[in-house]
Amino acid sequence: MGGCSNLSRGLLRRRGDRGVAPVRVRGVIIAAGESSRFGSPKALLEYQDRTVLERVSFALSSGGCDELLVVCGGTHQELIETESKRIGVLSIVNEDPTDGPISSIRVALRFPGEWDAILIHPVDVAGVRAGDVSDLIESYRRDGDAFDAWVVSHQLKRGHPLLLRRDKARRLLEKAGPPHLRALISSDDMRIQHVVSENALLLEDIDDPGDWERISPLLDN
Repeated sequence: MGGCSNLSRGLLRRRGDRGVAPVRVRGVIIAAGESSRFGSPKALLEYQDRTVLERVSFALSSGGCDELLVVCGGTHQELIETESKRIGVLSIVNEDPTDGPISSIRVALRFPGEWDAILIHPVDVAGVRAGDVSDLIESYRRDGDAFDAWVVSHQLKRGHPLLLRRDKARRLLEKAGPPHLRALISSDDMRIQHVVSENALLLEDIDDPGDWERISPLLDN
């Protein structure tokens, strides 16, 4: 497992210096998929000498996550653990990722630590920028009592990442709770704030080599 990001700790100190109410955001990168349609770990794709995992980790840390976890598992677990260690991000293991992303989210929710909200991002949405993350977090810090979830949107379409208050996120751990993240967000009592972004790449995930060929030249972090 890798070490905690120095960048994350520095950002926490700087936020405290501004005198803003202290809240802790746990950032989670979901990277336990098999990448079956791609044929190789999408987290380790490189563009301009930086892996996708490195780019996404930088965006979440620079955008204001106080803690950053990479959830890995399955066939590519060791490779992603090695890359996480190289870039200084803590990796945790989903021992059974066959249920899809929800199983990795539950692993991240159960991981020990103190946090007030969780920001969830799939590693294959490689075009996330620090500004997208900071916009979500600042909206949460500003209106934390008024909403339960913050979702980025572009041209009226929801994208990634997504931020949830801790009390709402932990519903996913309940025995009779929502079976997946979409079901939680669709709950009648969920108060959702859409945070508009001009970044169209937040709607784009990498499913196959053609996607990567199209998306990679647009990456700018």
